[in-house]
Amino acid sequence: MSGAVDGGAPVLLSVADGVAHVELNRPDASNTIDLPWTEAFTSALQQVGDDDTVRVVLLTGRGRMFCAGGDLGAMDAAPDRSAYLQELADALHVGVRLLDGLDKPVVVGVHGAAAGAGLSLVLGGDLVVAGRSASFVTAYTSVGLTPDGGQSWLLPRVVGLQRALELTLTPRRLSADEAQEWGIVGRVVEDEAVADEAHALARRLADGPAAAFGRARRLLRSSYDTGLSDRLDVEARTIAASVAEPESTALITRFLSPRR
Repeated sequence: MSGAVDGGAPVLLSVADGVAHVELNRPDASNTIDLPWTEAFTSALQQVGDDDTVRVVLLTGRGRMFCAGGDLGAMDAAPDRSAYLQELADALHVGVRLLDGLDKPVVVGVHGAAAGAGLSLVLGGDLVVAGRSASFVTAYTSVGLTPDGGQSWLLPRVVGLQRALELTLTPRRLSADEAQEWGIVGRVVEDEAVADEAHALARRLADGPAAAFGRARRLLRSSYDTGLSDRLDVEARTIAASVAEPESTALITRFLSPRR
């Protein structure tokens, strides 16, 4: 797979040199989420998961914002708002589950606002690069709604329960520097450098031991689902499988070679 898939689609996918670039592509609507968006997002992640040439995923948004969350205009136009939001959340959550289940690292490049479910997407990534003027806000309760996109599960695990409650129950908007301090963002760069920095990070990961990265990602992201005893068993099986990979053999040989 290479090149962009349908340049007019609400989510674009291109693959080059082991990096799958998933780009949110509703710039005129602040990359807000509607039903066609969820279909395109799910399709992109299914392709990424099935493509053995993909070693790392890069998630970005086109235009002035990363993602402003759900498309309230589409919701308002629906004859039954409740039924629409149920359908939209269910469709979005298919993609969220796919994102969470990837055995490939996910780099997220954020510029502008990550709001509502846009923040959920950021939390679903592994390594986050943000522009200095980026902002992060839950936004749901400001319009009388509640979190979706896995945010009620992800946010307290990233920032802690009290901070998650503060972000959810108040209109507080975090700056990029605050988001870094709270653990949402890994690194903050100048706005014009976000795309290059995020892509460079993805390329470095793609050049590394992909199987080990993927397994390590799954270990960490699934760690909340089990107790320590079960986790020790999973770790033992996973490290045994990892050492059999050709990449691991080469890296261990390189590490030991000066000693021989």
